[in-house]
Amino acid sequence: MFPEKNRLTSLLEDAVSEMELLLEMSKDIDKPDDFITNLSGLTVFRACGMSLQFTTEIFVKIRNLCGKDFFAPYSSIPWSAVFGMRNFLSHEYGSIDAEGFFNTIKNNIPELLAVTKQILSDVKAGA
Repeated sequence: MFPEKNRLTSLLEDAVSEMELLLEMSKDIDKPDDFITNLSGLTVFRACGMSLQFTTEIFVKIRNLCGKDFFAPYSSIPWSAVFGMRNFLSHEYGSIDAEGFFNTIKNNIPELLAVTKQILSDVKAGA
């Protein structure tokens, strides 16, 4: 059984919702330059940045609640990179490049979302 199961479930549900929002906000971004060539793209870039920061902060809270070993069964995700991204987004936001940000959203978030849904399912099942 997980410590504070209700809190853990709530955090995981928040992470799922936020990643779904992040993917929805960025759905019309087809290439990295779409983030920086006009005001609309820049607005999406900044909104997605905050959403990604919020998402990674949730995973830090889960780690603090459950311990780093909680994520061990879900080794397809580089969890240390997720936690590191939270710090980067919080402290080096001005250094984010559009290409890296684009690749993270388009290539990594869908997998992180799928794994998070699996974790949520496992927690609800008491695994």
